[in-house]
Amino acid sequence: MIYSDSTRFATFNASLNRDRNGQLITDLSTTTNAQAQNVAEIIRRVNPDVVLLNEFDFDQDAKAAQLFRQNYLTLSQNSATPVDYPYLYTAPSNTGIPTNFDLDNNNSLDANDAFDFGLFPRQYGMVLYSKYPIDTENIRTFQKFLWQDMPNALLPDDSTTAKPNDWYSPEELEVFRLSSKSHWDIPIKINDEIVHVLASHPTPPVFDGQEDRNGKRNHDEIRFWSDYITPGKGEYIYDDAGSFGNLAAGSRFVIMGDQNADPVDGDSTNNAILQLIK
Repeated sequence: MIYSDSTRFATFNASLNRDRNGQLITDLSTTTNAQAQNVAEIIRRVNPDVVLLNEFDFDQDAKAAQLFRQNYLTLSQNSATPVDYPYLYTAPSNTGIPTNFDLDNNNSLDANDAFDFGLFPRQYGMVLYSKYPIDTENIRTFQKFLWQDMPNALLPDDSTTAKPNDWYSPEELEVFRLSSKSHWDIPIKINDEIVHVLASHPTPPVFDGQEDRNGKRNHDEIRFWSDYITPGKGEYIYDDAGSFGNLAAGSRFVIMGDQNADPVDGDSTNNAILQLIK
């Protein structure tokens, strides 16, 4: 086994998102932002080997991610030992990217009509920090995988019509992406073995109506990983580079991220998280 008590993976909803594009970079350019200090201190005390931060605004040059590492994680605070993550990965999120379609059918275009809610493109992104090398050449992302391309997808229904699963028009389904943020397969080299970090942050199964469009999307975002790790079920999956197929049988993996689903409580659709737990 490559795992030991000293190999630790953690997911943290850091809420390092801002209402304006670029504000997070400004905040992290100092060493005195109280929220960032608190988040960094928690990470330093828990000291995971690999940590995925959700709700971290994305920028093309990964400047915010680098500043958080440089100005917060590597500095001591309240006797918490600095932590060094030589490797990081971040990539675009679907949040805040306009679709130019009225996805919530309220006769207006606003933040709810992006691929997922966001006040600006790529708000509420993700970033992964690792003490171990990341095999960057073999990372797979699934940001642009279309929801309608999942077999038997739980597409929402407009109950005012006789046609099934028609909340979204055919034109909308031709562009509508399954992942509310993104799905990442990030291979990490640990003791000469590869562990695949499967990272995602599905949409909350609320903030919708009777059609349950967010609940059903949450279900299928979680199902994506269930199919991806199950031999014979994920051949339909294609990544952003156009390659098809799921995780190779026998691969080691860790599923990480806020799945916004609970096996007992909450508003999940069809016990969505049980697709992974079972």
